[in-house]
Amino acid sequence: MAEKKSRSAIRIKSSERERKKSAAKRDSATNRNKGQSVSEEEEKESLAWKVLSEEQTQSLKELTVHELEAKLAEVLSIENYHISLPEACVLDHYVAGFWFAKEQNFTLQQISAFFTLLKEMLDNIKEKQFSLVDSIQKFKSLLAGIGVENCPLNGGLECFDVNQAKLITDYFTDSLFQHYKLYQFLFTQEPQEEVVITELEVEVPPLASIPFPPPLDEGMTEEMWREHVMTPPQSPQPEEQTEGEKEQSGQEAHSDNVAHSKDQTAQNILSSIEPTQVKNIVKKVADEVLGNFQVAEVEVRLKERETVLAAKIGKLQPR
Repeated sequence: MAEKKSRSAIRIKSSERERKKSAAKRDSATNRNKGQSVSEEEEKESLAWKVLSEEQTQSLKELTVHELEAKLAEVLSIENYHISLPEACVLDHYVAGFWFAKEQNFTLQQISAFFTLLKEMLDNIKEKQFSLVDSIQKFKSLLAGIGVENCPLNGGLECFDVNQAKLITDYFTDSLFQHYKLYQFLFTQEPQEEVVITELEVEVPPLASIPFPPPLDEGMTEEMWREHVMTPPQSPQPEEQTEGEKEQSGQEAHSDNVAHSKDQTAQNILSSIEPTQVKNIVKKVADEVLGNFQVAEVEVRLKERETVLAAKIGKLQPR
Protein backbone atom coordinates (compact mmCIF):
# COMPACT_ATOMS: atom_id res chain seq x y z
CA MET A 1 0.00 0.00 0.00
CA ALA A 2 2.88 2.41 0.71
CA GLU A 3 4.44 1.82 -2.68
CA LYS A 4 1.08 2.54 -4.41
CA LYS A 5 0.70 5.81 -2.47
CA SER A 6 4.21 6.95 -3.43
CA ARG A 7 3.60 6.15 -7.07
CA SER A 8 0.33 8.09 -7.08
CA ALA A 9 2.05 11.06 -5.42
CA ILE A 10 4.76 11.02 -8.08
CA ARG A 11 2.08 10.95 -10.81
CA ILE A 12 0.32 13.94 -9.21
CA LYS A 13 3.57 15.94 -9.06
CA SER A 14 4.40 15.16 -12.67
CA SER A 15 0.93 16.23 -13.80
CA GLU A 16 1.27 19.47 -11.85
CA ARG A 17 4.63 20.13 -13.56
CA GLU A 18 3.04 19.53 -16.94
CA ARG A 19 0.23 21.96 -16.08
CA LYS A 20 2.77 24.59 -15.04
CA LYS A 21 4.75 24.10 -18.25
CA SER A 22 1.62 24.40 -20.37
CA ALA A 23 0.55 27.52 -18.45
CA ALA A 24 4.01 29.01 -18.98
CA LYS A 25 3.79 28.25 -22.69
CA ARG A 26 0.37 29.88 -22.87
CA ASP A 27 1.69 32.96 -21.04
CA SER A 28 4.66 33.23 -23.35
CA ALA A 29 2.36 32.86 -26.36
CA THR A 30 0.04 35.56 -25.04
CA ASN A 31 3.03 37.82 -24.38
CA ARG A 32 4.21 37.24 -27.93
CA ASN A 33 0.80 38.03 -29.28
CA LYS A 34 0.72 41.16 -27.14
CA GLY A 35 4.15 42.19 -28.44
CA GLN A 36 3.08 41.59 -32.00
CA SER A 37 -0.09 43.56 -31.47
CA VAL A 38 1.92 46.44 -29.95
CA SER A 39 4.36 46.42 -32.88
CA GLU A 40 1.43 46.32 -35.30
CA GLU A 41 -0.14 49.27 -33.49
CA GLU A 42 3.13 51.14 -33.75
CA GLU A 43 3.28 50.38 -37.46
CA LYS A 44 -0.30 51.53 -37.85
CA GLU A 45 0.57 54.98 -36.46
CA SER A 46 0.55 57.79 -38.98
CA LEU A 47 3.90 59.02 -40.32
CA ALA A 48 2.75 62.63 -40.07
CA TRP A 49 4.33 64.99 -37.50
CA LYS A 50 7.21 62.61 -36.73
CA VAL A 51 9.94 64.73 -38.33
CA LEU A 52 8.21 68.04 -39.03
CA SER A 53 5.59 69.49 -36.75
CA GLU A 54 2.54 71.29 -38.04
CA GLU A 55 4.04 74.72 -37.28
CA GLN A 56 7.31 73.85 -39.03
CA THR A 57 5.49 72.49 -42.07
CA GLN A 58 3.39 75.63 -42.36
CA SER A 59 6.42 77.94 -42.09
CA LEU A 60 8.45 75.89 -44.57
CA LYS A 61 5.62 75.87 -47.08
CA GLU A 62 5.72 79.67 -47.34
CA LEU A 63 9.46 79.90 -48.16
CA THR A 64 11.25 80.12 -51.49
CA VAL A 65 13.65 77.42 -52.69
CA HIS A 66 16.79 79.11 -51.35
CA GLU A 67 15.14 79.97 -48.05
CA LEU A 68 13.78 76.41 -47.80
CA GLU A 69 17.27 74.99 -48.29
CA ALA A 70 18.74 77.11 -45.50
CA LYS A 71 15.84 76.39 -43.12
CA LEU A 72 15.87 72.62 -43.70
CA ALA A 73 19.63 72.58 -43.12
CA GLU A 74 18.97 74.25 -39.78
CA VAL A 75 16.10 71.92 -38.83
CA LEU A 76 17.94 68.72 -39.82
CA SER A 77 21.31 69.91 -38.40
CA ILE A 78 23.08 69.74 -41.76
CA GLU A 79 25.86 72.26 -41.22
CA ASN A 80 28.56 71.52 -43.80
CA TYR A 81 26.47 71.15 -46.95
CA HIS A 82 28.47 73.95 -48.58
CA ILE A 83 31.69 71.90 -48.54
CA SER A 84 30.57 68.28 -47.97
CA LEU A 85 29.21 66.36 -50.96
CA PRO A 86 27.25 63.73 -48.95
CA GLU A 87 25.53 66.39 -46.84
CA ALA A 88 24.76 68.44 -49.94
CA CYS A 89 23.13 65.39 -51.62
CA VAL A 90 21.08 64.64 -48.50
CA LEU A 91 19.86 68.21 -48.27
CA ASP A 92 19.03 68.23 -51.98
CA HIS A 93 16.99 65.04 -51.49
CA TYR A 94 14.88 66.68 -48.78
CA VAL A 95 14.49 70.03 -50.55
CA ALA A 96 13.39 68.41 -53.82
CA GLY A 97 10.92 66.14 -52.02
CA PHE A 98 9.39 68.95 -49.98
CA TRP A 99 9.05 71.12 -53.08
CA PHE A 100 7.38 68.23 -54.94
CA ALA A 101 4.81 67.86 -52.15
CA LYS A 102 4.21 71.62 -52.20
CA GLU A 103 3.64 71.63 -55.98
CA GLN A 104 1.15 68.76 -55.67
CA ASN A 105 -0.93 70.90 -53.25
CA PHE A 106 -0.69 68.36 -50.44
CA THR A 107 -2.14 69.29 -47.08
CA LEU A 108 0.11 70.01 -44.11
CA GLN A 109 -0.46 66.48 -42.76
CA GLN A 110 0.34 64.94 -46.14
CA ILE A 111 3.50 67.05 -46.55
CA SER A 112 4.72 66.02 -43.09
CA ALA A 113 3.98 62.33 -43.76
CA PHE A 114 5.69 62.51 -47.15
CA PHE A 115 8.74 64.13 -45.55
CA THR A 116 8.90 61.32 -42.97
CA LEU A 117 8.78 58.85 -45.86
CA LEU A 118 11.71 60.66 -47.49
CA LYS A 119 13.74 60.39 -44.31
CA GLU A 120 12.97 56.71 -43.67
CA MET A 121 13.81 55.67 -47.22
CA LEU A 122 17.11 57.55 -47.08
CA ASP A 123 17.95 56.12 -43.66
CA ASN A 124 17.43 52.62 -45.08
CA ILE A 125 20.36 53.28 -47.40
CA LYS A 126 22.54 55.31 -45.06
CA GLU A 127 22.04 53.60 -41.70
CA LYS A 128 20.55 50.15 -42.39
CA GLN A 129 22.31 49.63 -45.75
CA PHE A 130 19.29 48.06 -47.43
CA SER A 131 19.55 46.65 -50.90
CA LEU A 132 17.32 47.93 -53.67
CA VAL A 133 14.93 44.98 -53.28
CA ASP A 134 14.65 45.49 -49.52
CA SER A 135 14.01 49.21 -49.95
CA ILE A 136 11.25 48.58 -52.49
CA GLN A 137 9.60 46.06 -50.17
CA LYS A 138 9.78 48.53 -47.31
CA PHE A 139 8.31 51.21 -49.54
CA LYS A 140 5.41 48.92 -50.48
CA SER A 141 4.72 48.11 -46.84
CA LEU A 142 4.53 51.81 -45.99
CA LEU A 143 2.06 52.40 -48.84
CA ALA A 144 -0.11 49.48 -47.79
CA GLY A 145 -3.65 50.33 -46.74
CA ILE A 146 -4.05 53.47 -48.83
CA GLY A 147 -7.62 53.73 -50.08
CA VAL A 148 -8.80 50.79 -47.90
CA GLU A 149 -10.92 51.35 -44.82
CA ASN A 150 -9.98 49.55 -41.57
CA CYS A 151 -7.04 47.79 -43.19
CA PRO A 152 -5.01 45.73 -40.64
CA LEU A 153 -1.79 46.23 -42.68
CA ASN A 154 -1.84 50.03 -42.68
CA GLY A 155 1.65 51.50 -43.22
CA GLY A 156 1.00 54.96 -41.81
CA LEU A 157 0.20 56.84 -45.04
CA GLU A 158 -3.58 56.56 -44.79
CA CYS A 159 -3.89 60.34 -45.27
CA PHE A 160 -3.24 59.88 -49.03
CA ASP A 161 -5.60 58.56 -51.67
CA VAL A 162 -4.86 56.15 -54.51
CA ASN A 163 -4.02 58.81 -57.10
CA GLN A 164 -1.63 60.51 -54.72
CA ALA A 165 -0.02 57.15 -53.95
CA LYS A 166 0.66 56.72 -57.68
CA LEU A 167 2.30 60.15 -57.81
CA ILE A 168 4.46 59.29 -54.79
CA THR A 169 5.47 55.98 -56.37
CA ASP A 170 6.46 57.69 -59.62
CA TYR A 171 8.47 60.29 -57.72
CA PHE A 172 10.48 57.74 -55.75
CA THR A 173 10.97 55.63 -58.86
CA ASP A 174 12.43 58.55 -60.82
CA SER A 175 14.49 60.01 -57.96
CA LEU A 176 15.67 57.50 -55.34
CA PHE A 177 15.24 54.05 -56.90
CA GLN A 178 16.61 55.05 -60.30
CA HIS A 179 19.83 56.38 -58.71
CA TYR A 180 19.99 53.86 -55.89
CA LYS A 181 23.58 52.75 -56.57
CA LEU A 182 24.73 56.34 -56.56
CA TYR A 183 23.26 56.85 -53.10
CA GLN A 184 24.87 53.61 -51.92
CA PHE A 185 28.23 54.71 -53.27
CA LEU A 186 27.78 58.13 -51.67
CA PHE A 187 27.22 56.72 -48.18
CA THR A 188 29.63 53.79 -48.32
CA GLN A 189 32.69 55.22 -50.10
CA GLU A 190 34.82 58.02 -48.74
CA PRO A 191 35.50 60.78 -51.29
CA GLN A 192 39.07 61.24 -52.43
CA GLU A 193 40.78 64.39 -51.30
CA GLU A 194 42.01 66.60 -54.11
CA VAL A 195 44.90 68.92 -53.37
CA VAL A 196 45.10 71.90 -55.70
CA ILE A 197 48.44 73.70 -55.79
CA THR A 198 48.76 77.15 -57.32
CA GLU A 199 52.14 78.78 -57.86
CA LEU A 200 52.14 82.50 -57.20
CA GLU A 201 55.08 84.75 -57.94
CA VAL A 202 55.53 87.56 -55.44
CA GLU A 203 58.00 90.36 -55.98
CA VAL A 204 59.89 91.34 -52.85
CA PRO A 205 62.06 94.41 -52.31
CA PRO A 206 65.85 93.98 -52.33
CA LEU A 207 67.65 93.28 -49.10
CA ALA A 208 68.70 96.27 -47.06
CA SER A 209 72.37 97.06 -46.47
CA ILE A 210 71.83 96.82 -42.73
CA PRO A 211 70.44 93.73 -40.98
CA PHE A 212 67.03 95.32 -40.52
CA PRO A 213 65.33 98.17 -42.38
CA PRO A 214 64.85 101.43 -40.50
CA PRO A 215 61.58 101.79 -38.55
CA LEU A 216 58.65 103.49 -40.22
CA ASP A 217 58.51 106.28 -37.64
CA GLU A 218 61.78 107.61 -39.08
CA GLY A 219 60.23 108.13 -42.51
CA MET A 220 59.84 111.57 -44.08
CA THR A 221 58.11 113.13 -47.04
CA GLU A 222 59.81 113.47 -50.42
CA GLU A 223 59.79 117.25 -50.27
CA MET A 224 61.59 117.28 -46.93
CA TRP A 225 64.10 114.75 -48.18
CA ARG A 226 64.84 116.75 -51.32
CA GLU A 227 65.19 119.97 -49.33
CA HIS A 228 67.30 118.80 -46.38
CA VAL A 229 68.78 115.37 -47.11
CA MET A 230 69.37 114.98 -50.83
CA THR A 231 72.83 116.03 -52.00
CA PRO A 232 72.53 118.97 -54.43
CA PRO A 233 73.88 118.31 -57.93
CA GLN A 234 77.31 119.65 -58.75
CA SER A 235 77.53 122.79 -60.90
CA PRO A 236 79.03 122.09 -64.35
CA GLN A 237 82.58 123.38 -64.91
CA PRO A 238 83.26 125.60 -67.94
CA GLU A 239 84.83 123.74 -70.81
CA GLU A 240 88.11 124.95 -72.29
CA GLN A 241 87.76 126.52 -75.73
CA THR A 242 90.16 125.99 -78.62
CA GLU A 243 91.75 128.84 -80.60
CA GLY A 244 89.25 128.43 -83.47
CA GLU A 245 86.33 128.55 -81.09
CA LYS A 246 87.79 131.63 -79.42
CA GLU A 247 88.14 133.43 -82.81
CA GLN A 248 84.58 132.43 -83.78
CA SER A 249 83.20 133.62 -80.47
CA GLY A 250 85.13 136.90 -80.89
CA GLN A 251 83.68 137.44 -84.36
CA GLU A 252 80.16 136.69 -83.10
CA ALA A 253 80.66 139.15 -80.27
CA HIS A 254 81.91 141.81 -82.72
CA SER A 255 78.94 141.26 -85.07
CA ASP A 256 76.56 141.47 -82.12
CA ASN A 257 78.15 144.79 -81.08
CA VAL A 258 77.86 146.19 -84.65
CA ALA A 259 74.20 145.16 -84.92
CA HIS A 260 73.51 146.62 -81.52
CA SER A 261 75.19 149.95 -82.54
CA LYS A 262 73.11 150.06 -85.77
CA ASP A 263 69.92 149.49 -83.85
CA GLN A 264 70.96 152.17 -81.43
CA THR A 265 71.63 154.74 -84.25
CA ALA A 266 68.31 153.88 -85.95
CA GLN A 267 66.47 154.49 -82.69
CA ASN A 268 68.31 157.79 -82.24
CA ILE A 269 67.45 158.93 -85.80
CA LEU A 270 63.74 158.03 -85.44
CA SER A 271 63.56 159.81 -82.11
CA SER A 272 64.91 163.05 -83.69
CA ILE A 273 62.40 163.15 -86.69
CA GLU A 274 59.01 164.87 -86.28
CA PRO A 275 55.70 163.21 -87.31
CA THR A 276 55.13 165.57 -90.29
CA GLN A 277 58.52 164.66 -91.70
CA VAL A 278 57.69 160.97 -91.37
CA LYS A 279 54.44 161.45 -93.35
CA ASN A 280 56.25 163.27 -96.12
CA ILE A 281 58.87 160.56 -96.39
CA VAL A 282 56.22 157.81 -96.58
CA LYS A 283 54.25 159.74 -99.23
CA LYS A 284 57.34 160.29 -101.33
CA VAL A 285 58.27 156.63 -101.27
CA ALA A 286 54.69 155.58 -102.14
CA ASP A 287 54.60 157.94 -105.15
CA GLU A 288 57.86 156.51 -106.41
CA VAL A 289 56.67 152.92 -106.08
CA LEU A 290 53.08 153.38 -107.39
CA GLY A 291 53.83 156.08 -110.00
CA ASN A 292 53.89 153.68 -112.91
CA PHE A 293 50.65 152.02 -111.90
CA GLN A 294 47.73 153.26 -114.05
CA VAL A 295 44.35 153.71 -112.33
CA ALA A 296 42.35 153.49 -115.56
CA GLU A 297 43.52 149.97 -116.27
CA VAL A 298 42.39 148.91 -112.83
CA GLU A 299 38.90 150.29 -113.41
CA VAL A 300 38.59 148.48 -116.75
CA ARG A 301 39.59 145.19 -115.23
CA LEU A 302 37.13 145.64 -112.37
CA LYS A 303 34.25 146.28 -114.81
CA GLU A 304 35.12 143.18 -116.84
CA ARG A 305 35.18 141.10 -113.69
CA GLU A 306 31.84 142.54 -112.64
CA THR A 307 30.28 141.66 -116.03
CA VAL A 308 31.50 138.07 -115.84
CA LEU A 309 30.13 137.63 -112.31
CA ALA A 310 26.76 139.12 -113.28
CA ALA A 311 26.45 136.66 -116.19
CA LYS A 312 27.16 133.73 -113.89
CA ILE A 313 24.60 134.93 -111.36
CA GLY A 314 22.00 135.28 -114.15
CA LYS A 315 22.51 131.67 -115.19
CA LEU A 316 22.08 130.42 -111.64
CA GLN A 317 18.77 132.24 -111.08
CA PRO A 318 15.67 130.15 -111.89
CA ARG A 319 13.59 131.24 -114.88
